[in-house]
Amino acid sequence: MVSPVIKSKRNRNKMNTSNPNRRKVRLLVIFILLFIPVFYFVFFTSIPAPSTELEGTWLRSDGTYSIKISEVKDDGKMKAEYFNPGPIHVAESRWEVKDKKIQIFVKMQDKNYPGSYYNLSYNEKSKKLIGTYYQAVQQQTFDVSFEKRNN
Repeated sequence: MVSPVIKSKRNRNKMNTSNPNRRKVRLLVIFILLFIPVFYFVFFTSIPAPSTELEGTWLRSDGTYSIKISEVKDDGKMKAEYFNPGPIHVAESRWEVKDKKIQIFVKMQDKNYPGSYYNLSYNEKSKKLIGTYYQAVQQQTFDVSFEKRNN
């Protein structure tokens, strides 16, 4: 009877035994596990509401028009009231950060203001709200600025 020949296995270093594909998969898993928290932080964490900058009464530079902003929330919601000099109904108001600037939108829906709106940006240097006013009745857009009144 012939017995099988058994050859001894070579001693291999365990570090050198990993399959190159298995190594790539491990690196990919590590990369993904590190990337997910960074991705979440950059894209899904909410920007804190700029309440200290926005809240208060803002007087337009060319008249008695004013916007009173309050209740600025992290999700972009805010309460805005508009006066000329009496109250005008505000149908919609919100804020957002766009191009690294705080921007607000205030839309009126009242007699003589059917869909008129403001698009304003907060200027950190001048501490003013600067932008445009769309006057729906005249269908014209005007450059405007507001300065915060000390209350």
